[in-house]
Amino acid sequence: MSSSPDRLYGLLPAVYRRRDQEQQAKPLQALLRVIAKEVDVVEEDIDRLYDNWFIETCQDWVVPYIGDLIAHTSVYEAGEPGDVNTSQGAQRNRTLVPRSEVANTIHYRRRKGTLALLELLASDVAGWPARAVEFYGLLGLTQAINHLRLKRGRTVDLRQEVALDRLNGPFDELAHTVDVRRISSHRTRGRYNIPTVGLFVWRLRSYPVTQTPAYYREDVGVHCYTFSVLGNDTPLYTRPEPGPDPTHIAEEANLPVSIERRAFDVRKTDYYGPGKSLEILEEDSRKPVSPDRIVAADLTDWLYRPRRGQVAVDPELGRIAFNPREVPDRVWVSYHYGFTADIGGGEYARSLPQLPDNLLLDRHDLKDPAALIGRLYEPRDPLSRYLRSRFSEEGKQMLEEQYASGSPSEEHQNAMIDELNRLLQGESLYTAQRFEHVTLPANILRLVGQDLEGRSRTRLNRLLLEETYPQELTKSFVLYRVGTREEHRRINGAVRRWREERPRHAVIEITDSGVYVEQIYVSLREYQTLQLRAANGVRPVIRLLDWHTDLPDALSVKGARGSRFTLDGLLVTGRGVQAEGELAGLTIRHSTLVPGWGLHGDCEPRRPAEPSLQLFNTPYVCINIEHSIAGSIQINQDEVQAEPVRILISDSVLDATSREREALGSPDWRVAHARLTVARSTVFGKVQAHAIDLAENSIFEGRVEVARSQWGCMRFCYVTPHSRTPRRYNCQPDLVEQAAKAETEPATEAEKAAAAERERKRVRPQFDDVRYGTPTYCRLAGSCAEEIKRGAEDGSEMGVFHDLFQPQREANLRARLDEYTPAGTDAGVVFAT
Repeated sequence: MSSSPDRLYGLLPAVYRRRDQEQQAKPLQALLRVIAKEVDVVEEDIDRLYDNWFIETCQDWVVPYIGDLIAHTSVYEAGEPGDVNTSQGAQRNRTLVPRSEVANTIHYRRRKGTLALLELLASDVAGWPARAVEFYGLLGLTQAINHLRLKRGRTVDLRQEVALDRLNGPFDELAHTVDVRRISSHRTRGRYNIPTVGLFVWRLRSYPVTQTPAYYREDVGVHCYTFSVLGNDTPLYTRPEPGPDPTHIAEEANLPVSIERRAFDVRKTDYYGPGKSLEILEEDSRKPVSPDRIVAADLTDWLYRPRRGQVAVDPELGRIAFNPREVPDRVWVSYHYGFTADIGGGEYARSLPQLPDNLLLDRHDLKDPAALIGRLYEPRDPLSRYLRSRFSEEGKQMLEEQYASGSPSEEHQNAMIDELNRLLQGESLYTAQRFEHVTLPANILRLVGQDLEGRSRTRLNRLLLEETYPQELTKSFVLYRVGTREEHRRINGAVRRWREERPRHAVIEITDSGVYVEQIYVSLREYQTLQLRAANGVRPVIRLLDWHTDLPDALSVKGARGSRFTLDGLLVTGRGVQAEGELAGLTIRHSTLVPGWGLHGDCEPRRPAEPSLQLFNTPYVCINIEHSIAGSIQINQDEVQAEPVRILISDSVLDATSREREALGSPDWRVAHARLTVARSTVFGKVQAHAIDLAENSIFEGRVEVARSQWGCMRFCYVTPHSRTPRRYNCQPDLVEQAAKAETEPATEAEKAAAAERERKRVRPQFDDVRYGTPTYCRLAGSCAEEIKRGAEDGSEMGVFHDLFQPQREANLRARLDEYTPAGTDAGVVFAT
């Protein structure tokens, strides 16, 4: 696409351009700019046609068509394709027809029947790391004397503790008796048979945490620490290493497996060290603890005492114990933990939110309107003289009137802004003579030497004005970085700088995974925005302490009309977030507001009844929670004079720590004065709201009570029985109740009610764990009913992990196993996690 909007205009003969420029509106230039935009669209489409010839560069919608050319067929059981024009449909199609599988289909067919190919299929088709196991090699057998196999068919040696820990797992080495049941059976599956091949897949991912402070467990002993900064026990996971070649069968080092104590003791150097699965650093210098000092130990009851010079590590609980006489002043850790998806605060790649792209000035950009008018009316610098000379006659008269009045009105300010915006969109304001008195920063100096056009030139002109009039104009955007190697070491240092400079839009970005123990108070001016976010690849922690006995210690945000605040990529513990004033928007994305404010060692919440987010008289605010984990929300709103607060929750967990507590409510009213929209989320606790505009593909594990049941809709959701909701469409347990009553016809009302009750209990969602801090938190259990696991609109699971499309992945993988396994072989998928 051309960067110049006047490229067609430049092709005209000079005589036509000269005549067009003699007219004030330049109609010919404006017409050709419109035509040039359409020409750029056509040229871009033509260029894209070439890219669409190749699977590596084609658009997502082209992938199925390339698959048809090589006879790649979609799996019917995985579901129908989605709408390519929507983000949800495009993501679903990427799961149904994976690009990597289509790219390697011919290669796979040439290797059909090999064991390592099954592992590649699991990675390309389902996105799951896997290990393929031929179970015939684990059968106990009577060996021929003339052909002994010393490593097969042996009796179990009870002294092989590591081998016993791996019993019936993907790394099992012990001999088993034959099992004649098929591994692909729809009833009870077997494993150990001659034709059986098992593909163990890992659905949990291994997420890193880099150089973060360990949690000091002073309640247990002066020598005790946990890897988790929240103080809870968390198993440590392996940092997966790629295999040496495609024919290599995956081992523990290549998979996101939890680290066992005995395995850590035997292969300590494989797990411990810089860039590996875990590492411990001590003192302020962050000196690494050498591997020869590390010992594996069972620290279940904290009874083990390491010797002098030793550091005990329990990888199954994520605990550390020093010798009581050699406790360092500071302890830092790097490790990996297990979780299901990219939600909440974490060191994973995420898209950063875009700032409002307003290049032109408005009245709210004026710090001191009278001073700016004075500098333009009586210019003493070259740029001011130039700007005044380019003002229209009406603009010059306006300057004179405003200067004489001393206090410019809103109408006059808008007129001056219009004059300046006209100049911003014109030619470049930069010449060496005009800015000889201004010291321009390096980023602007890099731009002035370029031949910029369109919005790029307007952006440069805006920056030049901001540098020339720092006391009169606010900056459009400023980025403040916080970290151990940045200008600001503390968040409050950046906040103070932000208050002094008063930029219109700003980002405070934290560049490390440290713990920031601070009181944070943010007060936003009219139409001002601020993002408090983590840089990509880090997970900072904001720890809010009980500083005052008579005042709240939450992260407080107060906003004037039109202002917006964003939390992005952070983990907030110790307290919650409070918002008040005329804030227009509060966004929480890819963040964790720890449910219950903190965790005990067993992941039980410390303050289970306390809310993570409180709103105090915020009549205009719109709360947007996306890809986050948060505790309950409490609304304190004037129900009489203010409209209900809008709350949008998507791809998130709202956890009140119990289905009997309020996930959304009000302290002094039966229902919260809020309108709720929920998509692809899981809610633990009661929801008491004014109305639900829309709820879809979500799980409500707690009663729902709305004041306006005639407003809104719930679709493809699980709703706790006896809830008061808006009209429901294809929700559970409604569907199974209706089916049960229909199947029992003719029957008494008591028999119908009993059948419906049985179905209600059957389809109630079952989770592997409901406590935040555990690896399988909020994940649907394998025993959960199919109506929940495939109950969403597109056949995926209800709840927060909807967009993983796990049922579609599994159906795809099982179908490909049937296609690529050797003849006579019975292959099946086994979930290792």
